[in-house]
Amino acid sequence: MARIDIEFQNIIESTLNGIKYNNERRNVKRLQIPSYTFRHDLKDGFPAITLKKLAFKTVVTELLWFLKGDNNIKFLNENHCKIWNKDAYNWHVKNEETPLSEDVFNDLGQGSVGQNYSVQWRNFGGKVDQISNLIRDMKADIMGSRLIVQAWNPLELDKTALPPCHSQFQIIGVPLADGKFGFELHWYQRSVDLYLGLPFNIASYGALALILEKITGYKALGIQGDLKCVHIYGNALNQAIELLDRNYMKFKKCELEIKDFENFENLLPSDFKLVNYDSFENLKVEMVAPTSI
Repeated sequence: MARIDIEFQNIIESTLNGIKYNNERRNVKRLQIPSYTFRHDLKDGFPAITLKKLAFKTVVTELLWFLKGDNNIKFLNENHCKIWNKDAYNWHVKNEETPLSEDVFNDLGQGSVGQNYSVQWRNFGGKVDQISNLIRDMKADIMGSRLIVQAWNPLELDKTALPPCHSQFQIIGVPLADGKFGFELHWYQRSVDLYLGLPFNIASYGALALILEKITGYKALGIQGDLKCVHIYGNALNQAIELLDRNYMKFKKCELEIKDFENFENLLPSDFKLVNYDSFENLKVEMVAPTSI
């Protein structure tokens, strides 16, 4: 079975008992709980939910975009990933005196989203490459308590199309019985779109942990999410409820294979393969983007 599905159903059940209110920034009703913490051991397989189909190529395309330090949606669109197009268009409208129509903008397939995750990870404050520093410091001392990458930059929150939702992650070293070391990846997420966003976030950090395993040689043991403002939008409520009726025992666990690489910046979506992945059919929901920035 895919154990991540059990945890995902638990999060849904908790959130369905949350408080209903109207989110004014997105002009939509949602159910919300203050927080939820979960973990997934990678010995139980790669954390790709099977309750609905995971768009895994989109997940790794976005992750590689972050790791490249790229804030233009051109790379995403070239790899058929459209999830940032609406935010990029909102940013375009805000910053151009004579903005293009949305159709023309989308046809161009490129445009900035400002100081996004990519910029913060690779060029924080115009000075710090946090990913390169993380890799260096993991190799130097995997048990260090400063193995942190921060995406939340208060000085630039008004310079990005979307302030980071998963705002920080930390690598935590773990001594193993054989005298070696492994690590866990823990992330903090200030806001969680449970139905659409969280399956992406879980798979993305699972993939990042395995990339870091290949780079550093330390075993990736698990991931943990410290989730805040966990919510289900009104337009996804019925679909989320339907996931509770799906049998998490139906499909086996899957594994992620990553081709060997010398430079993580040269990785392509095609270098990642989910092995033995199967799932229930998807239940489509329209992504709710902010009506303004």
